[in-house]
Amino acid sequence: MPSLGPLELDEAQFRAASGQGNALVIAGPGAGKTRTLLARAIFLMEEGVPPEDIFLLTFTVKTASELRERLEAFGVQGVRVDTFHGLAYEICRLKGLSPRLLDTEVQEEIFKEILRRRGHPLRGARKKFERLLAGPPDEEGLLSAYQEVLAREDLWDFHRLLREASSENPLGQTPCHLLVDEFQDLNKELVSFLLSFGKARFFLVGDPAQAIYGFRGAHPEVVKDFVKALEEPTVFFLPKSYRVPEKILSFANRLRETPFEVPPLEAQKPGGELLAFSYERPEQEARGVAKQVEELLGGLQMEASKRGLSPGEIAVVARVRRLLEPVREALAAAGIPLEEPSSLAEAHLAHLERVISQAKDLADLKRLLATEEALPEVSFLLSRSRDLEDFRARWHLLRLQATVLLKRSGVALLTIHETKGLEFKAVFLVGAEEGLLPFKLLSDFSPSEEKRLAYVAVTRAEAVFRATYSRRRTLFGKRLPGKISPFFSSLPMAEISPRRKPHRPRQGSLF
Repeated sequence: MPSLGPLELDEAQFRAASGQGNALVIAGPGAGKTRTLLARAIFLMEEGVPPEDIFLLTFTVKTASELRERLEAFGVQGVRVDTFHGLAYEICRLKGLSPRLLDTEVQEEIFKEILRRRGHPLRGARKKFERLLAGPPDEEGLLSAYQEVLAREDLWDFHRLLREASSENPLGQTPCHLLVDEFQDLNKELVSFLLSFGKARFFLVGDPAQAIYGFRGAHPEVVKDFVKALEEPTVFFLPKSYRVPEKILSFANRLRETPFEVPPLEAQKPGGELLAFSYERPEQEARGVAKQVEELLGGLQMEASKRGLSPGEIAVVARVRRLLEPVREALAAAGIPLEEPSSLAEAHLAHLERVISQAKDLADLKRLLATEEALPEVSFLLSRSRDLEDFRARWHLLRLQATVLLKRSGVALLTIHETKGLEFKAVFLVGAEEGLLPFKLLSDFSPSEEKRLAYVAVTRAEAVFRATYSRRRTLFGKRLPGKISPFFSSLPMAEISPRRKPHRPRQGSLF
């Protein structure tokens, strides 16, 4: 097996990491995307490229922090690891600008106030504006009103940050290497920002089959246009999945669609379990999932199942958060520990916000945070900050990201979007039914993106994947057809009939 520095690679990973010129690396779930990205940085340094000329760029502070930690563990220092928006902020500072970044709470209040004044419902305000910001026609003037508020208050959002950084980029004529993570999630503004590095060589890694952020403007056509702009980069495909077992991957390959012609992924792990369950009503579905979770944890069926998973190895996922509410109640009633990572993250970030607001300078902030259970991302931001003002700006960048804090202390309740980049031994997809996957309650739903969401849900499972649906469900005031999703209709089905639980004799008190 070939290697680069301390990293052992398979043949396809090595060919990609050691290639010449611009490259596009298509890496499905478990195919070694991160390993290949890190190997590329090591290869370039072995070729004599100064580490400060290598930029390793990703979407979230969490991923950037993890990538830097892994490079440092390999003894690699000096590579410029950052988020796209973090680098854009750095460039704006180089240009002598001092962006005042608005945080999520302020942005949401602006969204809601505009909708309130126009007589629109407030539910889904953020999603509505994210779609508008992604480029659809602003027929009602909502986006114009939002931009007027930002201009009046001299506030910056991600969009302005990228536009300002792209215009006359001071690094535009500097030869460098841009190593880009999750290329399938790029939108037009990010592509324009990357192309403003006029002397850069590009190494793009990702999986077009996991492009699920169309509402943010990340469409397959954007990537295709980017590839054209790079003048025919070499396309590499990593064919082996080391994480997803054979049965699950074989099913997932039927859902896999990309704008590039690539062969099916090859599983390197045998086995895997796939099953679908049908229930009469959502409440029965939720209790059924809780019972199955109990069995996987051990419970009364430990001898029969031999599984004995821990709660943190199990996730219950859904297309929309509303579907998770009855599951939360059923798990709580069964005494099963659970966690909702998005809520946990928001509470933790709000607490850290209060701590940060007390700091007088950067040294004081470090002292205050030393006694806190701070996120690794915070340490990463501290290492990148010149002073307290600089840290607070970067902190706002973190707050503008959708952060998921997973402690692995309970069964995770997540939307499919939140599972991106996560893996679990067992995954339950609730609401796997027609009308929800694909999500036809959206007026502008994309069938191909909905299929990619199904693909992401399935490939989060390392051993067990179970899809459940209800034959009688009303959601947002609409009665659903009560049929299994066409994406999952070929799964082996276990019809569940409601029945009384058998009476179990209880052991009397010993005292």
